[in-house]
Amino acid sequence: MPEAGNARGLKSTEAGKRRLREAYKEADLTQRTLAEKAKVSEDTIKRLLGTKKCANGVDRWAIENVAKVLGLKPADIVGAKDWSDRSLSRPYPIEFKSLVEEKVRNFCGRKWVFAAFDRFLQNSKNGYFSIIGDAGMGKSSIAAKYVFDNNPICYFNIQAEGRNRPEKFLESVRLQLIERYELESAEGKDLASLLATISAKLEEGDRLVIVVDALDEVEDDRQANNILNLPTTLPEKVYFLLTRRPYTSAQKRLFVSVATEELSLSNDANNEIVKMNRNDVKEYIRLFLNEDPEYGEAIGNWIASRQITPEQFVEELAEKSENNFMYLRYVLPAIAQGDYRDFSIKELPDGLVQYYEQHWQRMEMEGKNRPNAVLLSILVEA
Repeated sequence: MPEAGNARGLKSTEAGKRRLREAYKEADLTQRTLAEKAKVSEDTIKRLLGTKKCANGVDRWAIENVAKVLGLKPADIVGAKDWSDRSLSRPYPIEFKSLVEEKVRNFCGRKWVFAAFDRFLQNSKNGYFSIIGDAGMGKSSIAAKYVFDNNPICYFNIQAEGRNRPEKFLESVRLQLIERYELESAEGKDLASLLATISAKLEEGDRLVIVVDALDEVEDDRQANNILNLPTTLPEKVYFLLTRRPYTSAQKRLFVSVATEELSLSNDANNEIVKMNRNDVKEYIRLFLNEDPEYGEAIGNWIASRQITPEQFVEELAEKSENNFMYLRYVLPAIAQGDYRDFSIKELPDGLVQYYEQHWQRMEMEGKNRPNAVLLSILVEA
């Protein structure tokens, strides 16, 4: 899955260079055919072999692709210690560390989303790719997973923390670009100027990807401009991966003259996407059931006590979730913690809205407590 080029990547060891050379010759490949099969540039192969300068290292995805083609482990090329030390290739800002790590903790599926973005990178010389979905569809988790695995420049708009203004976005992204690409006298430059400078520095096969999450949370008084003042045009090899909730055409705040593509995660998308969403939801439920050390056993006991099979549970809960991951993030721990000890599988809430309604009732927020509930809602909104 291609990502930002010239990132702080990994370098092959001397033993790795020898192993790589032996492996591609044993496979009866040339450097060019190996590059084609691994979907990397020939220069990347040369960097791994040590025949081309490799000051910034090679991206993890490229090493994984090359290793897979040759039947090697990535650690065979770069060494076990460096490969296991993921911090070497993940300098995303510390301000987003807890968010990213929380979002990827139980992440699974979504391969089709990343594949769609990969095709966009392969088929477009630059552009904006937007992932669109309602609340709870997993947009921020997808963005976090891409950041965690691929180390692009990134910014997560977080309304609750006041990190959702254009000036904060530019400040963070500019600092990341300056540090990563060792730019000089760039502290006051706008984003378009920075991207043009970096594009000229990128080598063959390199790309710059910038991930921007939750555009719908942005606060911006200058309604005439593109949201976050994103550039109308982009230099070659520069791409944005954006996430947002759906909006009407009247609310559109991104007008550009480069390639664009939108991928909807919503249930009103085409049948194939709905099916892939449902498969990902089922995989997520199975992950909780079979691998989660905190909740898995308790959920299994809840299922057994109702004399249903785990697969019946997966199927019925997936249907009730309406393909919403936020629903599952609430309901699965609630089952494990005993909140639904007197419920059958049929009595679990249908969809996120009903979950909130049941939760409201369990908190006894009706009747004499309703004024407190209204006050709480006002405070939360404020």
